[in-house]
Amino acid sequence: MITEQIKLSEENEGVYMQAYILHNSRQFGTDRLRPAVIVCPGGGYQHTSDREAEPVALRFLAQGFHVFVLRYSVGPSALFPQPFLDTARAIAMVRDRAGEWLVDPEQIAVCGFSAGGHVAAASGVFWSKPFIYETLQEEPMKLKPNALILAYPVIHFNDWPRSAVFTEDKGLSEAERAFTNIFGTPHPGKELREQYGLHLHVNASVPPSFLWHTADDSVVSVRNSLDFAAALTEHQVPYELHVFPQGVHGLSLADQTTATHPEQVNERCQIWINLATAWLKGLYS
Repeated sequence: MITEQIKLSEENEGVYMQAYILHNSRQFGTDRLRPAVIVCPGGGYQHTSDREAEPVALRFLAQGFHVFVLRYSVGPSALFPQPFLDTARAIAMVRDRAGEWLVDPEQIAVCGFSAGGHVAAASGVFWSKPFIYETLQEEPMKLKPNALILAYPVIHFNDWPRSAVFTEDKGLSEAERAFTNIFGTPHPGKELREQYGLHLHVNASVPPSFLWHTADDSVVSVRNSLDFAAALTEHQVPYELHVFPQGVHGLSLADQTTATHPEQVNERCQIWINLATAWLKGLYS
């Protein structure tokens, strides 16, 4: 495996990709083009979680994918649409260097968790919007992901975050602090929320999507995945959706690899990574 850290922003050194490239062995699959997955960890737009970064990358690597973990803009730098521009830059970078990395440029998926799921889904919803491609001065198709994998994603801001208890910081709740970072105000109105409510902007050009969630997620309601799936259905976009009956938010791989608390080990949900990779391979076959 070859690793490389790739800077994506001159203004924000915290925005970069960590590349995990499978070695081009002369003993098998010589010069074979492989699919790629860009992983967007969650973190409530406050940080990007290590639990949803390298451990996830290694699982995709084991299934024959090149992987790129994206550390997108968070905290005070996360004012929308900046994180979406970061993702579009990442997709363009992978396509620009596809020959060097032996990536199939028509097999680039974006996988996101929680708030990272919002970033990932936005890459599939907004790639054809002028505010993305004109800002980056790129052809729209260069910025389009070929597939989305969305793990307990934030899709809209109707009830996010749902936790009733927030840690106060300088007079702002957790929700107000997040909204200040991404919307520029602690109390965004309906119009601003709907501008980035992704289910409202789905059209037939959104790539095929894989979604999974737990029915009793107390932080990001399963309604987010259901609403996105309903929009995909309306526009005849292929998708696969799995709703597991129980599981806390932020499960990541749902096993001991990424667990910091016992409730983050969930045997029922551990299968999601195998389901997702099988779905991707079927999509590309």
